[in-house]
Amino acid sequence: MEFGHKYEEPVAAPGHKAPGFALKDEEGRSVSLYDFIDGHSVVLVFIRDVDDAHTGELLDYLKDSYPRIRYHKGDVLAISPGSVDFNRKLFEKHKPPFHILSDEDCSALKKYGIYNEYDKLVGPCIFVLNRAGIIMYSYEGKNPEDIVSMSDVIAVLHDAMISPLDREYEI
Repeated sequence: MEFGHKYEEPVAAPGHKAPGFALKDEEGRSVSLYDFIDGHSVVLVFIRDVDDAHTGELLDYLKDSYPRIRYHKGDVLAISPGSVDFNRKLFEKHKPPFHILSDEDCSALKKYGIYNEYDKLVGPCIFVLNRAGIIMYSYEGKNPEDIVSMSDVIAVLHDAMISPLDREYEI
């Protein structure tokens, strides 16, 4: 007997628990989201697998903002659909103080609802997770040069430091 219930995948949106993943970093080591969180907030940044001016600008912007992110008890994970080798070259070129993870099969992009069948990822996307793994903020760039304001991200991280774990943040 079938009841016709349709169960949907959880949505990666503010107020929801972030979908977990384990991906390889620029050195080929496995990094699990929930092992990485370990009691602090995380800024997940999905970047394109293209070494162009826009990707470089975003990585440099994050690198410059990293001390402020750390001050607010946060850390960064960048995720690219590129290979470990591609990400290693990107890492060596820009020298970010955070990992660039490889999502070659686009499983994380799909879990977060940002996968594009034709381009994999159109613009950069950011999800800010609190220390319990709840998505507090998300931003989806509409094109490669559409980069989120870091002051918005810092405001969310500040709020995550002083708020209960289940509170959603709105800008």
